[in-house]
Amino acid sequence: MCPSLLAPCLLPSMWQLYPGRRYRGSDSSFWRIVYHIELSGMEDMLLEQLPDGG
Repeated sequence: MCPSLLAPCLLPSMWQLYPGRRYRGSDSSFWRIVYHIELSGMEDMLLEQLPDGG
């Protein structure tokens, strides 16, 4: 899907690490990190929201 067709999504303000490399947001949504890199103090990350319950 083209990014311009995707609805905007606000990320949760707080995260908690769960088993299986999942994260639970302060809004009870579950996420996983698809891609993460840190270079020269800058971070780039791609998150995928998981179905209810992760």
